Amino acid sequence: MFIRTAISAVLTIAVCASFNGVHASEASKGLTGNDFATNVASGTTFVKFYSPQCAHCIRLAPTWEELAVNHKDWANTKDFKFAEVNCLMEGDLCDDNDVTGYPTIQLFHQGKSVHLYQGGRSIEDLTSFVTTKAKEYEVKAPSNNKVASQKSSNINPSGKVTVLDNKNYESSLKNGEPWLVEYYAPWCGHCKALAPIYEELALELKGKVNVAKVDCPANEVVCRSQKVRGYPTIKLHQNGQATEYSGQRQLRTLETFALGATTSSVKALTQQGFEELRKGSDVSFVYVYDANTNSDATESINKQSQIFYEQVSIYSTNDATIARQLSVTSFPALVVLKDNRQYNYQGSIANQLAVQSWIEQSKEPLVPSLNKRNTAAILNAPGWVLLGLLDPAKPASSIAYRGLVESAHKYKKSLAAGDRTLLDGKPLRFATLDGTKWTRYISEALSVEPLNLPAIVAVNSDKEIFYPNAADERRVAFDEEALWEYILDMEKGHLEEKSTISSTQRTFRQISSRASSVFTFITGHPFVTMILFSAAAYGLFKMLCGSGPEDRLDGLAKAD
Repeated sequence: MFIRTAISAVLTIAVCASFNGVHASEASKGLTGNDFATNVASGTTFVKFYSPQCAHCIRLAPTWEELAVNHKDWANTKDFKFAEVNCLMEGDLCDDNDVTGYPTIQLFHQGKSVHLYQGGRSIEDLTSFVTTKAKEYEVKAPSNNKVASQKSSNINPSGKVTVLDNKNYESSLKNGEPWLVEYYAPWCGHCKALAPIYEELALELKGKVNVAKVDCPANEVVCRSQKVRGYPTIKLHQNGQATEYSGQRQLRTLETFALGATTSSVKALTQQGFEELRKGSDVSFVYVYDANTNSDATESINKQSQIFYEQVSIYSTNDATIARQLSVTSFPALVVLKDNRQYNYQGSIANQLAVQSWIEQSKEPLVPSLNKRNTAAILNAPGWVLLGLLDPAKPASSIAYRGLVESAHKYKKSLAAGDRTLLDGKPLRFATLDGTKWTRYISEALSVEPLNLPAIVAVNSDKEIFYPNAADERRVAFDEEALWEYILDMEKGHLEEKSTISSTQRTFRQISSRASSVFTFITGHPFVTMILFSAAAYGLFKMLCGSGPEDRLDGLAKAD
């Protein structure tokens, strides 16, 4: 057994080594957790996440190498690079990038993943894709020579971490400058491990981003206002907006995140990219301009991309065809595409405060997609959520999503008209979930197998119950009529609920609860506990030892 295990280990190492030898080349650079963020921070990078034990990855290897070699010069001419990550060796890095299968191929632009490649794996398919994307991201968003991109000498002048507290917190952040703030507790082990990295980060960001920290136990008012639920929590603040950091706590990844707020992240939009936007479910802002557009409007849009860094996607285009498709006849214009609808900004785009207010009001979708940042806030809030479980690879999921959105619009309209019966005193909320990434949750908690996606269930996580079926005990269809009937049956109490926790989990909770009660009684009443324990021990002793030899003989004598 030992010999077989040892041989297996040696073979695995050999495969990894040979695989890296084939793939990690000058044309396609092998990246690790230490240099990934730095390498994808600028320009465009096509990244393959793979496992050396994956048969599909091994078959793709020579094609990927050919692709990278054929376009090796793009690194200099188009700032377009090829790279790869061995997930067997860099598991955390792959988890951070939502890699759930191999190979996974993603396109990164300016440090952000902007496209999950799901096309064919032939050299022709891959070449067509990278050619299109290189052209798309080679087009620069409109720029100007004003002060928008200049760094203030007052920003982090000493390169040190600023200590914020209840007294100076609001006054420090109100100037609109970028502030990276760590909310921590002195006793927190992860906070202690981050401390030297955070000090070094402050030095790296000197003159670019303010770096600060808040001791939460000593400044509860601040941390409560920021809804800090764990330590350390890191947020980037700018112009009244806050974006929470969820990546690895490494110097380069933190630096890349912080610097993102100092430059414009407006993305140029092509016709093909526009078609993808209209098919997608994300909230997208599109700035449409022409040759006569004033630079003040462009400056305002660039500023918004910094203020709402990693919160919204802002695109820009001067394509006349896209303008016609958006029914834009007056330039410049700003529109938002969300929830199967288009909404236009009314007013001067040069007015930064007005534009910021409009984006703030428009950025949340009617039917949000659950992710790492919003899942707890949406699912754990009291009330019911109509949850669409989707599989992005299935065309039926796109149709299902649109049906769910239309039902949400109809519900919102009837709610405003006062025609609704609230569920547990709360309005029904709507959301979607990528069931292919949450397979364990949907199968164990919601009794939905991935093969049966798309599916719809109403969930009340606060009460740990859900409605798995319609009134006829069948799965709910995604057409608007069936969804509306399902909502009405929920309001009338016609549906049969089911628990989101298993019988085993319930039993374990009951045992834990009783054990906790016993422990609480023991710690609260030590003297009474000692008396009860002594009495129980004495009774047990009498039961086991009370019938001695004499008693048994006496019993036998009576029997005779």
